[in-house]
Amino acid sequence: MGMPKVNRQTICSRRWGAAAILILVVTLAATALFVHPAPLAAQSAAPPLRVVIKPLTPFVFLDENTQRGFSIDLWEEIAARMGRDFEYQRVETVGEQLEQVQQWKADIGITGISITEEREAVIDFSQPYFRAGLQVMTRAGSSDSFPTAFQVVESLVSSPIFWRSILALGVLIVLVGHLFWLLERRRNPEFPQGYLRGVWEGIWYTVVTLVTVGYGDRTAKTVPGRLVAISWMFLSLFLVSGFTASITTRLTVTQFQGIIQGEQDLPGKRLATVAGSTSAQYLDGRHLPYTGTETIEDAYALLEDERVDAIVYDSPVLQYHANTDGKGVVAVVGDIFNPQDYGIALPSGSLNRETVNRALLAITEDGTYSRIYARWFGGAAEGLP
Repeated sequence: MGMPKVNRQTICSRRWGAAAILILVVTLAATALFVHPAPLAAQSAAPPLRVVIKPLTPFVFLDENTQRGFSIDLWEEIAARMGRDFEYQRVETVGEQLEQVQQWKADIGITGISITEEREAVIDFSQPYFRAGLQVMTRAGSSDSFPTAFQVVESLVSSPIFWRSILALGVLIVLVGHLFWLLERRRNPEFPQGYLRGVWEGIWYTVVTLVTVGYGDRTAKTVPGRLVAISWMFLSLFLVSGFTASITTRLTVTQFQGIIQGEQDLPGKRLATVAGSTSAQYLDGRHLPYTGTETIEDAYALLEDERVDAIVYDSPVLQYHANTDGKGVVAVVGDIFNPQDYGIALPSGSLNRETVNRALLAITEDGTYSRIYARWFGGAAEGLP
C-alpha cells in the first residue's frame, strides 16, 4: 500500500500555522519580559558597586575591618533600597576620593563631599543630602579673654611697623647728633673734636633732650647750636607723644585682635585647615595664609599645641569634635559661613545617579533619614537641604 498523497495546499497551511504560533509565543514572552521586570535576585547579579570612602568624623569612622558613621548608615540604607551589593574602597583624602570617581575606579564616593562648581565639571553628584558650611574653632577660653602680656609684646615686636619706627627714629637721632657735634666742636669743650668721641657726645645730648631727661652734663653754647637745640626740643615733644600714641594704639588693637569670635577675626591669625578641602579654597580666595594638614586630626593637634590660633573647617565636623574628644579643650565660635551642601559623588554620566536619587528621596520621605541623623547628631534633622 502506498503513502497517501498530501495536498500541497495543506502543507502550506500547516507551515503558516506553525509560524503564527511561533510569532505569538515570542510576542508573549517579550511582553512578559518588559511588563514584569527581572526579580531582585537577577538585579543583584550585577557586579558590586565600588564605594570609595575616607575617614571624616562623624560621617565615616574607619576601624581595622569595619566602618561606621552617618554617611555609612545612609549609604547602606540607599544600597538596600537599590537592591545592589557593594564593596568599600578606603582612601585617606578627599582628593583621592574624587580622583577614583573621576577615573571610574569607583562607582560611588561618599563621606562629606561638598558639591562645588569645579567638582561638578568633572564628576556628577546626587541631590544634596546634608547642608553644612564652614566654622571657626579655637582653644577653649581664647575667644573670650585678652591675650597675655607676653603675647601682646610678642605681637608688638613682630610688627614691621614697630621696627620701621625704631629705625627711623634711630637714623634721626644719629643725624641730629652729628649736627650738634659739627656746630659745637670748635667752641664747646664738652664736644670733643675727635669724630667718634665727639659724635657720641652729640648723640648722647640728642637722646637726653628727646626723652626730656636733661642730665645737664652737656649744653649747647653756640648760637647755631642753641637754635638747633630749641628746634629739637619742640620736635621731641611731637616725636615722643606720637611714638607713645602709636605704641598704645598698637597694644590696644593687638588686645582686641587677639579675640577670635568668628570669620571676621581671621585676618592676621595663624590658621590651619585640611589641604585641598573647600575650607582651603575659601582661605585661598580671601588670601589668608594657613597651614595645610593631611587630616583634620592633624589640625586639631596643631591647635592644642598652640602652634595655630584657629582652625577653619566644616561645621558638623568641628561641632562633633568640640562635643566629644575636644570637650573643654577647644570651642567652636561664630556663625556658620560659606554654606555648602554634601552630595554623593558618581562618575560623569553614571547610570546609577537616578536610582541613588530615588532611594535618597524615599529615605527622606519615610523618616529614615531623620532617624539616621538623630543617631549621630541628636535632635531633629536640620542638616537636610
